Amino acid sequence: MEPNSSRILEHKLSDLEKKLEILINIKEKLNWSVSELQQENAALREASAALKAENRDLKKKYSTLEKDFNKSKSFAKIVTSKLTPTAGVAELKDSVERYIQEIDKCIKMLEDTL
Repeated sequence: MEPNSSRILEHKLSDLEKKLEILINIKEKLNWSVSELQQENAALREASAALKAENRDLKKKYSTLEKDFNKSKSFAKIVTSKLTPTAGVAELKDSVERYIQEIDKCIKMLEDTL
């Protein structure tokens, strides 16, 4: 082999080694990126599951509140039907005040049992 061709061969081999090192570094960076993205994906999946659970709970709470609101409409109808034609706003206020006091007593009794 000629010395000149030997140098060319060594130079090509050196270039190939440099390119190989670059490729190895790129692969390591990509592996690191994949790992980070997998961790982020897992965290996002957990957050999504938590938000779905919260959404489910809020829907249940909304449904309960909606039922309670419909009951309050019924309560207003009952109070209105209890008024006599001669009764005025004062009697309505007294009735509502009595109901509120009774509800407060019930709440107090419930708190005492817990």
